[in-house]
Amino acid sequence: MSRPHAAASYRPDIDGLRAVAVGSVIVFHAFLRQHFGGFVGVDIFFVISGYLISGILLRELDEDRFTFARFYARRVRRIYPALITVLAACLLFGWVNLFNEDFRRLALHAASSAGFVINLVLYRESGYFDTASDTKPLLHLWSLGVEEQFYILWPVILLLAHKAARRWNRPLVAITLGGAMVGSFIHAALLMRHNISAAFFLPFPRGWELLAGAALALAHARSVASQPAPRLAAALGLSGAGILAATLVFITPDRPFPGWSAIPPVLGAVMLIAAGPLGWFNRKVLGQGALRWVGQLSYPLYLWHWPLLAYAAIAGFDSLTARAVLMVAGIGLAWLTVRLVENPLRFGGRPGRRLGGLLAVMSVLGLAALWAWHAPLASFTGEQTAALSRQLAWRSPVGTRAQRDACYRLLPDRVGMVHPVQNDFCYLLHDGKPDVAMIGDSLNLSLFPGMAPVTKHNLLLASASEAAPFYDSRTTDLPDHSRLGNYRLTNEALDYAIHAPSVKVVLLSYLNADKLFSRGSGHYIQDMRGVDEDADVPANPANDGPATMAAAMRRTLLRLAAAGKRVIVILPNRRMSFDPASCLETLRPVHAAGDGRPCAVPVNDQNAMRRQAYVERVRAVTRGFRNVTLFDASSALCDAHLCYAMRGGKMLYRDDLHVSEQGAAIIAPGLEAAIDAALAR
Repeated sequence: MSRPHAAASYRPDIDGLRAVAVGSVIVFHAFLRQHFGGFVGVDIFFVISGYLISGILLRELDEDRFTFARFYARRVRRIYPALITVLAACLLFGWVNLFNEDFRRLALHAASSAGFVINLVLYRESGYFDTASDTKPLLHLWSLGVEEQFYILWPVILLLAHKAARRWNRPLVAITLGGAMVGSFIHAALLMRHNISAAFFLPFPRGWELLAGAALALAHARSVASQPAPRLAAALGLSGAGILAATLVFITPDRPFPGWSAIPPVLGAVMLIAAGPLGWFNRKVLGQGALRWVGQLSYPLYLWHWPLLAYAAIAGFDSLTARAVLMVAGIGLAWLTVRLVENPLRFGGRPGRRLGGLLAVMSVLGLAALWAWHAPLASFTGEQTAALSRQLAWRSPVGTRAQRDACYRLLPDRVGMVHPVQNDFCYLLHDGKPDVAMIGDSLNLSLFPGMAPVTKHNLLLASASEAAPFYDSRTTDLPDHSRLGNYRLTNEALDYAIHAPSVKVVLLSYLNADKLFSRGSGHYIQDMRGVDEDADVPANPANDGPATMAAAMRRTLLRLAAAGKRVIVILPNRRMSFDPASCLETLRPVHAAGDGRPCAVPVNDQNAMRRQAYVERVRAVTRGFRNVTLFDASSALCDAHLCYAMRGGKMLYRDDLHVSEQGAAIIAPGLEAAIDAALAR
């Protein structure tokens, strides 16, 4: 996202390519989230940045005038003015309009953005229970973190390679660059097999994209002319444009990204830059006035666009018209930022004083944000909204560290069985021997804090993210590699419950029941018997989802019955068709007008009909088992017409599917009674 620093090297077509990049990102974020690959605009930015910055570094190294002080001073003057403006505005508005926990997270993100490590913070936050991206106004700054971390190491590596190349008269710069690029890509491809979040957020697996631009800069620096012949330039430009157009159409959010899927946008960007400013497409399209103008605003426009969309979505202004108006406003804010902030601070007099002032202001802003996170500083509406907002997005704890340690002492083989560890839900209510085992997925995790205060039993929660409670059943489709092995946790938990004399009752839960039989849903059931446990693709994919599920459930129940265990199959609560956090919008100082409708879904909506197919299959399988009873977790949260996410001044859901602590407290007495009844049979 950087611009050239010498007027002589200015290329209008690169500003046009910037406009394509930022426009693609904006269209994706604001209008076409499902079937458009506009997120690759960030990869285009990486290539542009690698090309321009590496070109400057190579020129200065060749002319023996490179210094780290000059390089980083240039980065500060380029990056800091607009970033400080946006961070300060986001913090101020966030304090006014966010609830306590959201503002605290915003403060952490602002502090980490000031230190250019927000990508690392976001990576640590990523996971099954991570807050929706729409509620993170600084989420987009992950790319700035990757870029600036790259520029901490790359000048050092380039300087060492350049000096070594002069001493030994070998092309060590090219060898170093090529080796780093290949190593970075291999790392990215390997990470994509088991940890997509790491491949997305971490700097080394994204570094090859910046190095692709650097490789082109090196080729230009070592050649007599960087402008190819007219026919070749036209071919490169048109081919690069065609590749980028195809990328926007075919690399959609349902494909694994980055990794191999990032090659086309990177290649297309490299080809367009290689075509040169005199190439037909570059000259006639990218170099034209409107695109150049937008490209010159691309950095502040990128900074502003996402906070505007995120804050609008949080406040309930999420219509197509509202998003269009906001993007026009974003262009206006970007223009004002360039005119009133960037240009005066970047090009005005007294460069040393300006540099010191920018460093001081960013330091103060980052420390203030860090204090607001650590203190923590209550938001403007904190006192009125804390009790309700605490129920959202897993902000109240599920269990204690001591309960988790007690579970692992009981099940030592479970430790390290899956990665990341957040996939494993392992808690023992009281140290000692459990008499009730909760096996399945995050439905049990939701219910555990509600059960803890009311049960007289020692509950063992031994569940896993998106794992069905049946032997050898994977219920996570590709490309969600981080959870492919979670069925092994289910197998281990079932084995323990069967062989532990103290366990009398086993609770089996599965939350995504409305997706279990739908191919491509992310939760289609697969039979893992006889399959290499590390395989990415099962050997026995289910041709008939309901039949596969019924067979797996029957095998599991037969083994539990043979061991003399009582079983309660928990039928899941209903899925909301909206974010329950939207029910609190009217508590914000800035919010859209409420429509007066209850915070609920009809009992017979489309999701309920898909859930019912699972329920009917469960009833059919369990009908012949005398040791099995059914418990409907949705009944306490629904009446004859509606199922509620919020009712009677209580938030009953954490997100669109998981019940909150208050919701679990309503369900818990009925489940406790079901356990007692099972023991009495």
